[in-house]
Amino acid sequence: MKKLFTDVAVIGGGGAGLRAAIAAKEKIPSLRVMLLSKKPLGVGGTTAIACSDRMAFHATLPYTLPEKDNWRHHAMDIYRIGGEVSDYNLAEILAKESADALEYLLSLNVPFARTKDGKIDQFLTDGSIYPRACYVGPETAVEIHRALLRRFKSLDVDLHENAMLYDFIVKENRVVAAKFVDTTTDEPFCVFARAFVLATGGAGRLFKRNVFPSEMTGDGYAAALRAGAELVNLEFMQIGICHPHILFASSGSMFRSLPRVVDENGEEFLMKYLSSDDVSRLTELQFKKGAHWPVSYESPTKVIDLAVYAHLEKGHRVFLDFTKNPSYFCPESVPEEILKWSEKVDAKLFALPTPYERLLKINPAVVEWLRERHIDLSKEPLEVQNALQHFQGGVKINERAQTSLKGLYAAGECAGGQHGANRPGGNSLLDTQVFGKIAGENAASEAQNARIVDLPVEEEKITGEIPATEARRKIVELVSRHGFLVRFDDELRKALDELERLEAKGIAKDEKGLTFLLETRNMLTVARAILTAELIRNESRGPHLKFEIFDPPTMKFVPKKDEWNRYIVLRLVDGRLHYEIREPVRPREEGR
Repeated sequence: MKKLFTDVAVIGGGGAGLRAAIAAKEKIPSLRVMLLSKKPLGVGGTTAIACSDRMAFHATLPYTLPEKDNWRHHAMDIYRIGGEVSDYNLAEILAKESADALEYLLSLNVPFARTKDGKIDQFLTDGSIYPRACYVGPETAVEIHRALLRRFKSLDVDLHENAMLYDFIVKENRVVAAKFVDTTTDEPFCVFARAFVLATGGAGRLFKRNVFPSEMTGDGYAAALRAGAELVNLEFMQIGICHPHILFASSGSMFRSLPRVVDENGEEFLMKYLSSDDVSRLTELQFKKGAHWPVSYESPTKVIDLAVYAHLEKGHRVFLDFTKNPSYFCPESVPEEILKWSEKVDAKLFALPTPYERLLKINPAVVEWLRERHIDLSKEPLEVQNALQHFQGGVKINERAQTSLKGLYAAGECAGGQHGANRPGGNSLLDTQVFGKIAGENAASEAQNARIVDLPVEEEKITGEIPATEARRKIVELVSRHGFLVRFDDELRKALDELERLEAKGIAKDEKGLTFLLETRNMLTVARAILTAELIRNESRGPHLKFEIFDPPTMKFVPKKDEWNRYIVLRLVDGRLHYEIREPVRPREEGR
């Protein structure tokens, strides 16, 4: 097998990977830094293509409210909104470092929106108490990625594109090498380094409904698990209302403009699936949906997500219609305080005759962005569905972004512990920049004192009975059916049994080649871990919705339980998943 050698190897070409590679090179310019990306830079990676109506970068700036100890409020929001199942010390780091992270992006000419007095404009987003969401527009993430890519190209960093990670080589609990396959040739190769940064993103392609690029098959999670690393909070995945084709999260301002939610027949169907109490306050729930966009057990707006899901499961399609007001439209029920905080307007907004005109008032950029993609909201509805949008958990890290394995750091969506069950909107992009920098700098520092361990590497002979195409179809079907929005213990057990039988039979290479086989093997590893975590957590919390009965409008949840204010840590030992339920790092002032 071909071997490559470097000092720091960064795996992943999204926002976290680029930031880590830049930080490593800026920290110690004499080091050899190599970035390996599964897709060409700018083509793959979630940061490079993710869009929403007003994508946010969460930051506490000197003038962010409340001005006294404002970073503490930010940190506590992350921890409390996360359901107290994340590490508070990591939340503190995100909050404290957010201003510097934004300043660095400004130095790279990311065009964040500003107020008339020149300050960075900030608005209220998912679950936060104070407005911290900085933005460019629908393509905030894309603009950040472009700026990082410009900086990356100005540095002397080796780049290997079309490189898919599939395993690590570990010696004495230290990662010494990583195995890759060239996705264009199916040729395997190995990279030896003094330190590694894992920034491979999430595993959204395990689910039929998702807003992830096609390459997100959980390679980093799987390779880390097989190497012996700890993973945490895998049962928590953000699921929101999104467009089914253009990877577009239809969140904040889309719902706050109060469009009709209809099916392919133009029927307003929500009322069929809601209790009489929820129907009576549907305007308020729909408006609040914009501030509680990902589904969450703690939010009463979850019934909207579940109604959409139930209607889709009956074979319908779902749309947001901005041309007419809903039949239940009652602007007086929208809380004035929330209206002022979220959109910086008052109740006069609802004097405008249609949702389209309201959206044009509060967020003209998204109207134009969609029009450029041949969707005219003044004339046609926007199709939506429940879609997997972000993994809250991942490879467990500490304050230095170090994993439980020596020589391996992690950042961005593939890392875990910094987010809990829920996450303030905008903290995902923030996370890529804060822990991307921390991971890159600490990997560079470690590389100064570590040595490269050169070992013989043989190509694996992977054998199995089930063709990879058939195996992948089965994996995605099981995870999408039983581990998505509506979860039952009995169904999770049955799904895990089927996955274990598939594991025992093994996956065989078919006409789609080695890369497809290795991806599918990774998906099977991650699927088992996700469903195991979902089964273990015997409650509802955040996006983890456990049910005793789901027959809308009857929705009987397994309730949230104080004894589950802990997180589940998974490890793979001799092919079997082991778990430990641990106390997260708590805020010091709580005396825990």
